[in-house]
Amino acid sequence: MTVDWNKEERRRYLRITKHFILAYYDKEHPQRRFDASQLKNISMGGMCFLTAQYYKPESTLCIELKTPYLTGTVYLEGKVLGCVEKLPGIIYETRLTFQKLSTQAEFVLNKIVDYYKERAK
Repeated sequence: MTVDWNKEERRRYLRITKHFILAYYDKEHPQRRFDASQLKNISMGGMCFLTAQYYKPESTLCIELKTPYLTGTVYLEGKVLGCVEKLPGIIYETRLTFQKLSTQAEFVLNKIVDYYKERAK
């Protein structure tokens, strides 16, 4: 994890660099589902992860995140803030902000942030 706990965080939410595996799809096109992607970082406000295609800002993506904190899957939904091509036509780095977190999602995100914050100290 690459967080400097002594440095003032300029973002509203603390980002945790953790590489969980996730599945995702565009809410407007749920039939085009991608079952394996890698999370780059996550916070209570949003996340950055790798996608197999470009998504326009404001697109709504649905995320299915598996963590060691639950036996099931955590469902998240967010609006794309930006999408940058990393490997031409193959890999994109997509940033999104969460929309209306469920109680379960909020619980899991809090656990992730708290766990890795304590571990880094």
